[in-house]
Amino acid sequence: MGLTAVLAPVLSAQSGPTAGGPSSGGAAPAPESNSLLRFINRMPELISQTLPRLEPGGSYWFYARPRFGNPLKGDFFRLGLGGWLKVTDHLSLNAGAQSYVWRDAGEHDATREGLFSANAGVKYVIPLPTPADSAVSLGVNFSSPVSRPPVDLVDGYRHTDPYLGYARPLVPRIRLVAFSTLGADLLARTPLPANFAVNQLHSDSLTFSVGVSRPWRRFSASLALNGATSALLSRHGRQVVSLNPQIFVPLFPTRIHFARITVVLGGKALTGPDGRQIGGSASLRWDFRSRPYGNGH
Repeated sequence: MGLTAVLAPVLSAQSGPTAGGPSSGGAAPAPESNSLLRFINRMPELISQTLPRLEPGGSYWFYARPRFGNPLKGDFFRLGLGGWLKVTDHLSLNAGAQSYVWRDAGEHDATREGLFSANAGVKYVIPLPTPADSAVSLGVNFSSPVSRPPVDLVDGYRHTDPYLGYARPLVPRIRLVAFSTLGADLLARTPLPANFAVNQLHSDSLTFSVGVSRPWRRFSASLALNGATSALLSRHGRQVVSLNPQIFVPLFPTRIHFARITVVLGGKALTGPDGRQIGGSASLRWDFRSRPYGNGH
C-alpha cells in the first residue's frame, strides 16, 4: 500500500463544509456528547496511543498492562504502568515504565526484578471540520531500555517514533470507525547487546497502519493492516506486513464508571524477512480515566 493511499482520507477530510464538528480555526474539540465520540476517544486506549483523542484539556488516563508469562521458561511476570494528561484541548503528554520478575539465564538462572524500559511522548490533536468527530494527531514517542535487564526483555536500542494519526466515523449508523497512522521507527544503539525479535526490522524504518473498529453491546472489535519498510531510510530493503484482528471485552462495565478492566483477544498473520508467522494472544488491561465510561464502550 503506497503512502498516497494511506494519506488520502486525511487530505479529503480537510475540505468541504462544516458538518457539526469543530472548526479548523483552532476551536476546542466537540464535547463527548454521543456514544460514537465516546468510542473514538477510547481508541487510543484500545488500539493505538498514536490515534487522536477529542476530550477537553485537563482530562487524564492512567493504565496498567499486567502480563503473566511462562514460569517454566523463567518469564514470571511483567507490568507496564503509565498515564496521559491533556494539558490543553489539543496538547497531551504521556509517560510510562515497564517492570519485570524474571529468571535470568545469563545470571546463573537467578530470579531478578526491576525496571526494564521507560517511555515518554507528546501529541497534538487537530479536530477536522468534516466529517464530525474526525481528527488528526501529530506526535512523537520515545522509549529506551533502563538499567541492565535480562537480554531477552529488550532489543538493546532506543526508539524515537514520530507519527501522524487519523480517525473518522466511516459508517456512523453502525458506529464503524476508520483509522490510520503513518510514522517512523528511528533506532539508536545502547550499551546493551542487540536482541531483535523474529521479523523485527534491524534498522530505521517507515511504518503504517490502517484499519476499522466498531463497538457492540458487550464488546468491541478492530481489524488492522500494519506494515513497516526499511527500504527508504537505510541500506536494508526489508518489509514486514501483518493483519491483526482484536476483540475487547470489558469486565464489570456497569459497576465501575471511571475504571475499566478489559480482556483483549488478538490474532496475527505476519510475513517478514524471517518468514511467516500465525498466532494468537490474550491479555488484560486496566484503565482509569477522568471521564466515566459509557456502557458497551
